[in-house]
Amino acid sequence: MRRISVSPWRIVLIYALFATLWIFFSDHAVEYFVDNVTVFATLSTYKGFFFVVITSLLLYGLIKAKIFQIVSMQKKLKEHEQRLEYVIQGANLGYWDWDYVNHKHIVNDTWLSFLGLKRKDIEQLDTDWSERIHPEDRMIAQKAVEYTIKNNLPYVIEFRMRHADSHWVWIEGSGAVVERDENTGEPLRLAGTHRDISSRKNAQKEMLFLALNDPLTKLPNRVYLKQELEKRLIEEPELCFLFLDLDRFKTINDMYGHTTGDKVIQVVAERLKSVLHESDFIARVGGDEFVILTRENLEVELLCKKLIASLEVPIEIGDEQFKVNASMGVTCSPRDGSSFETLFKNADTAMYEAKNNLQKSYVFYTASMTEQLLNISKLDNELKRAIENDEFVIYYQPQINLHNNKMVGLEALVRWQHPIDGLVLPNHFIPRAEETRLIIPLGLLVFKKALQKMKYWDEHAFFDGIMAINISNVQIEEEEFVEKIEVIRQEVGINAQRIELEVTESCFMSNPEHVSKTLQKLENIGYKISIDDFGTGYSSMSYLKQLPLHKLKIDRSFIKDLPYDSDDQAISKAIIALGKTLELEVLAEGVETEEQKRFLIQNGCDSMQGYLFAKPLSCEVLEETFRQN
Repeated sequence: MRRISVSPWRIVLIYALFATLWIFFSDHAVEYFVDNVTVFATLSTYKGFFFVVITSLLLYGLIKAKIFQIVSMQKKLKEHEQRLEYVIQGANLGYWDWDYVNHKHIVNDTWLSFLGLKRKDIEQLDTDWSERIHPEDRMIAQKAVEYTIKNNLPYVIEFRMRHADSHWVWIEGSGAVVERDENTGEPLRLAGTHRDISSRKNAQKEMLFLALNDPLTKLPNRVYLKQELEKRLIEEPELCFLFLDLDRFKTINDMYGHTTGDKVIQVVAERLKSVLHESDFIARVGGDEFVILTRENLEVELLCKKLIASLEVPIEIGDEQFKVNASMGVTCSPRDGSSFETLFKNADTAMYEAKNNLQKSYVFYTASMTEQLLNISKLDNELKRAIENDEFVIYYQPQINLHNNKMVGLEALVRWQHPIDGLVLPNHFIPRAEETRLIIPLGLLVFKKALQKMKYWDEHAFFDGIMAINISNVQIEEEEFVEKIEVIRQEVGINAQRIELEVTESCFMSNPEHVSKTLQKLENIGYKISIDDFGTGYSSMSYLKQLPLHKLKIDRSFIKDLPYDSDDQAISKAIIALGKTLELEVLAEGVETEEQKRFLIQNGCDSMQGYLFAKPLSCEVLEETFRQN
C-alpha cells in the first residue's frame, strides 16, 4: 500500500489558499452578475454554505488520509511488536526497560520467571534490581552500564541474581541506551534482555570438575595434582610427596568384579582423607594409586603410619569383607627433586621398593633406588632383545623313580645365554619377566624348545618319558593360554600325555575360578598337572580336591635337613600322606644325600630329582649320556 504523508502545515496552507481564492473570485463573480442587494445577500449566504461544505469535504479527505496513515502505522508497529515478542519468547529471553531518570523498571513475564517472581510481587513497587545481583558481580554490572552510557555501545555480561527461594541464578545480560535527552544527551531509557544460563554454567562447572577430579572418588586427579604441586612449590619449596598404591588390588577386581572394586576404592579414599590435616592435599592418580602432599615434613613418618593404620579394619561391601594393604613411597622437596615429574618418579620408585620390603609399608626415597631402577630398566630392554634374538637355552634335570632308580622324566629349566655376562640363572630374570609380562612370550619360547627337543629325542630313540615344563601364574591368567600352547604342541607333534605342566600354589589364590577352568581344559586335552614347591604357599586343601592334579612336588626347603630335622620330617611325611590320600604321585625336589633318599623311600615317596642323581644338564651333555647308556 502506498504511503500517504500529509503534514499539518501543508493542510493549513492548502486550506488558506483555497479560502482566499474562493473569497476573492466568488465575491467578484456575484457582484458582476447581481445588482440587487437582497439577491446579493442571499447568494453570499449560499456561497458561505457552499464554502463550508467544500472545505469540510476537503478537510474530511485530508484528515481521513492522515488517520488511515496513523492506523496503518499502528498496525505495522503492533505486528513488529508481536514478532519481537515471539522472538523473545522463542529464545526464552527476559526483556527489561529501565526509566533511567525516574528509576522505574518494566519487565516481561519471562524475566520474572527467571527469578521465581509473579507480576503481583512487583506491582506499584519502585525496585532497585541491583539489590538482587550477587555482591561479587555488582561491580561488573555497574561497569557495564557506565560503559554503555559513556560509549553509546551495547554490552553483554554474565552475572548472578538471587532467586525468590534465595538460590543464585546465572544470567547473561545485554543492554543499551535506547533514548537520550535531545539537548543534553543524558540517558533517559535503557533496555535489553536477560537469559537464564544456569544450566550452561552448571554444565561448564561439571566439565571443569571432571577435567580436574576423579569421578569415582571426587578427589582431585593427576592434572589437578600437578597444578597444586607447582603452586605449593612456589609458595613453600619444602613439602613431602607420598605415593600410595594398594597391594594386590587386582585380585579384588578379578574375583568380585569392578563394581565391588570401585566401592572398595571409595571407602579407601574416605579413610585416607579422614587422617589428613586440613592443609594436606590428596589426589587419585590411577586405579588404586593415591598421592598425598603435606607440608608436615617433621611428622611425615607419623602421617604414613596413620594412613596405613586407616586401612587395617576390613572393608565391608555387602556380605564380603576385604583386607586391604598399601605400600608407600615418600619423596621430599627440594632434597629429592623440585618438579612434579621428578618427585612423582622418585616416589613411584620408593613405592615399588616398599612393595618388595616385607618389613615396612612405606619407604623414603634414596638416590641408590634410581640406580637400581636404571638397572631394572636395562634388564627389561635386554630381556626383550634376548627373546627376539633367541638367547635362551634349556637345561634338563632328570626325575628318578625311587623304587627302581630309572629315569621317568625330565624337568625343562631355562637359562639365559647372555652375550656378555654368560650363563644367567632363572632367579635373576624370571621374577622381572613376570612383572613385565615378558614371561608370556618367553614361556612360549621355552615350551616350543622343550617340545622340539622331545621330538628329536623320539626320532633317535633317546627318551620316551615325561617332560615337565614350568608355567607362570601370568601365563595361566591369559585368556588364550591353552589355545597358544596347543598350536605349538600340534605343530611339533607331541602327545599331550607326555607333557607335565608345573604350576605353583600361588596361582590358585589370585583367580581360583579361572585357574580351575584352565587346568580342567588342559587335563581334558591330556596334559598332566603338578604343583611345584608344594608346602611353601597357602593353598586351601579344598583346592587340591577340586583341581585336576597328578603330582605334588615337595619343595627342596623341606628336604635339605632330612632326616635329622624333626619339623622337616613331619612336613614331608604329611605331604606324602596327603598325596597318597588324594591318589597323587609325590616327587621330592633337591635330594642330595643317600640319607634323604632312604627317608623318602621309607615313607612312600614315588620319585625324586636332585644333585644325588644329576644336576640340570645341557642338551649336549644329556644327549651324550643317552648315547652312553
